[in-house]
Amino acid sequence: MAERITYDGVMAARIDRLPLTRVQWQLAILVEVTWGFIIFDTDGIGARLYPFVWRPNHIIDVVQYAVIQALQVGLGILLGVYIMSFVADRYGRRPAILLATLLGGLCIWPFAYVTNFGWMVVLSVLSTLGVGGIVATHSVYLSEMTSPDVRNRVLLTSQAVTAVVAVGVNLLAFAWIPSNWQLFLWVSAAIEIAILLPLLYWKLPESPRWLEAHGRHEEAEQAMVLYERRCQAASAAPLPPPNPVLDRVIGAAGGSWTELFTNPQYRSRTWLLIVVWLLAYAGLIYGVGAFAAVFMVDHGGNAHFVFLTIAIAYAALFAGFLVNARLGERVERREVIFFSGVLFAASWTVAWMVPNLWVIAACYIVSRVGTGLFLFNLYNYTAVAYPTRIRSKAFAWTDGLGHLGAWAGVTLLGPLYAFGPDHLGWILWIIIPGALLPAVLIRFGGIRQARAVLEQIST
Repeated sequence: MAERITYDGVMAARIDRLPLTRVQWQLAILVEVTWGFIIFDTDGIGARLYPFVWRPNHIIDVVQYAVIQALQVGLGILLGVYIMSFVADRYGRRPAILLATLLGGLCIWPFAYVTNFGWMVVLSVLSTLGVGGIVATHSVYLSEMTSPDVRNRVLLTSQAVTAVVAVGVNLLAFAWIPSNWQLFLWVSAAIEIAILLPLLYWKLPESPRWLEAHGRHEEAEQAMVLYERRCQAASAAPLPPPNPVLDRVIGAAGGSWTELFTNPQYRSRTWLLIVVWLLAYAGLIYGVGAFAAVFMVDHGGNAHFVFLTIAIAYAALFAGFLVNARLGERVERREVIFFSGVLFAASWTVAWMVPNLWVIAACYIVSRVGTGLFLFNLYNYTAVAYPTRIRSKAFAWTDGLGHLGAWAGVTLLGPLYAFGPDHLGWILWIIIPGALLPAVLIRFGGIRQARAVLEQIST
């Protein structure tokens, strides 16, 4: 284990006293727009193409699709999370986000030309390395760049932009799939590489918290001074003096991942989050995403109906994010996570009991709000639960291992989707172990986080 020192958290105190200005909003929105394009273009490619391109053209069957989807959301993202969390903790948050964006753009376009199942398997893993990278870094980075009083507001409001991105992506899918589905993939890749990557390189500073925790004090000071100047220029009032950090902060050349399981302070948090992520990824996140479009098609929906429904669902999620953001730090994240899981479960229960296409579409829209709020609040909960020196590693071991649940769960969904009347096996899977159980676990086993100083709650 690397030698540890304690220091007074100077950078943390200086960040936590900064007033909320357009500077924090610009960083947050840029990072979350990047998340949105990488996730909704790359991570959802199988779910978009299977019902309207691969299945009608008999390219792959439902079991092969389940395998491809499981490799995308399981193995590929798992590898991406671990590789990029290493980059983020070793070399910095900024290079990890840049690399994730580059990988996201480079690895999506080959799906426009490959129809062989074997090559699709390979691409399914490679294409989601960038997805794992942005998953492992976006909440980690933004948590470190914002103060405790506004953290939840900034995170959830900026994360609402991902829903706007999803609306745009699904409207493009509405226009181009299946008639111009290859163009859809090329435009997606071009946005990530030609637009987002240069913007991130130009606008994204390194986290002063990360630099200080890794002993790079001169670089931390330079980054902090520039950040302060930008905030001062955007603020009408002088910057207040730094707030004292109540707990001394442990620094290291590189915190060891073993601490997650050996340190009594983190061990129970880690195991709880691993179980919650495992179940949620297998159910209300990827378990539903893998077959929601197929379920609507099986009840009479066509491509235009499905993509328009998904676009409307993300517009509703945008409103849900804004409401959640208005609550700010007044409501505990674990309470929102619990409510979101229950909302999701109730929606799909009604969709199965009343198998009318319009009812299913309405229930999907409501359930998408539950899924989105659950996912992003759990992202933020996980990032805030650990100290800077191991924050990315902790995200990798909790969220990353959770993708094994996506891998195993989505692989099972082929047979489960065919089990029982009107796909009851799939419905029961996403509702009970996939939504209600993780919601209950985080509600009654999670830690309080509202208005807590980042160094206090995670150290």
